[in-house]
Formats: sequence, C-alpha cells, structure tokens
Amino acid sequence: MSSTDPFDRMRFTVRRVSWWQVALVVAVALAVGIALALVAASVFLVVFPVLAVLGLAYRLFGGRKGTGGGPGSGVIDAEYRVLSPEEAARDDRAAWDPDRRLR
Repeated sequence: MSSTDPFDRMRFTVRRVSWWQVALVVAVALAVGIALALVAASVFLVVFPVLAVLGLAYRLFGGRKGTGGGPGSGVIDAEYRVLSPEEAARDDRAAWDPDRRLR
C-alpha cells in the first residue's frame, strides 16, 4: 500500500531502550576506550625511549663530519683581480679557453 504523504519516509519511531541495553553499550564503549588507551600508552612507552636513544646516538656519533674539503664543501679559494671598465668592455673571449680550469 502506497502512502500519499511525501514526508512518510522521513518519520521515525522512538523505541524504548531498557536500562541493561544502555549499560551494555556504555560498558562496551568504556572497554574499547580503555583498550585503545592502553595500546597507545604501551606504544609510547616502548617507541619513545628507542627514538630518544637513536637520536642521542645520531647526535653523538652520526651527524655532520668535520669541515673537510670534500666535494660540495662550498669553500672557494682563488686569486682575483678587479678589471677596469676598459678591460671589461674588451672582447677577448678568444684568448680564453672555455675548458680552462685554474688549479
């Protein structure tokens, strides 16, 4: 039988819930919450000290090695001279070899 009321599907009924059903839902929610809290606390108590020890070991023994002259050290040591505007304007690129490197 079809209803002519357009809001028929939006109606809901209120059911009476007994006290033991409410107590059961509350007990299950508390048990799940306590279980999650225990798992989170135990993971924190295990993982945090391990990460702290690893961080301390990296800080003491790992990390940056000295400021040696390895590749990419970023230190450039060279001799240079200031060109006058006339020297800078001169086009003597032919005198310079593009593959030339100063040593």
